[in-house]
Amino acid sequence: MINKKYDQHMLKIIVIVFSIIVLGFLAGGCSKSTSSGKNYYSETSEIPSKRAKQIPEYRLGFGDEVEVKFFNNEMFNERVSVRPDGRITLEKVGDIYVTGMTPSQLDSLITVTYADIIRDPEVTVFVRKFGSYQTYILGEVYSPGGYPVERNMTVMQALAVAGGFKFSAAMSSVIILRQDEHAQVQALKVDVTGYLAGEALTVYVKDKEIEVEMNEFFIKPLDLIYVPKTPIANVVAFLEQVYAGLLPPIDVYLRALLWARY
Repeated sequence: MINKKYDQHMLKIIVIVFSIIVLGFLAGGCSKSTSSGKNYYSETSEIPSKRAKQIPEYRLGFGDEVEVKFFNNEMFNERVSVRPDGRITLEKVGDIYVTGMTPSQLDSLITVTYADIIRDPEVTVFVRKFGSYQTYILGEVYSPGGYPVERNMTVMQALAVAGGFKFSAAMSSVIILRQDEHAQVQALKVDVTGYLAGEALTVYVKDKEIEVEMNEFFIKPLDLIYVPKTPIANVVAFLEQVYAGLLPPIDVYLRALLWARY
């Protein structure tokens, strides 16, 4: 009888101890998964914010359609397009130059401008439509002019759209004028001769030579591409001008001389 009671008592103790161990294990696992989950979400939530800081904000340009909304002042709501001169016209304030601005910068400018008209204006700027951006290709190509910028368009693709190089083109000195994120014009010199020979593309930025693959260097909207003449082509052009300006008078003189003799 005593042994039976002892066995029951020991069984209860074992059950209680086992329950405590299981509960402790579950509690530890939950806290561990919670803490690891917390770290996971905090780390992943930081990644988009870091990337957002690295990606430059969109800047307005010709053809963009902008909507300006005023909270509690709907009469001033506007939906306007950026004109070729880079300006938009808003009610009561007139023209505002917006080309090169980010939407947030335009938001702040409109808020400050309307502060003299509306008490504590609350403004939100939306970019509803994006204008069709172009690149401009000039110089020694067969069809110079403005062309739409396609997605991931390379230098050679842009030059091919413009009809390709002329025989007089200096392919080692293609100039690209480009605006940076601060709206400052930057001059790049591109040597495409290496690419034509199956090598990397050579880009010169502020006299620094950088070798990049063609599929890593793309044309951007509003790039101006200029293909200069080779020195030999300049000499040929000079001789053509000399021929056009000098030889005709000599020809007239010789004809007059022969006519006088005979």
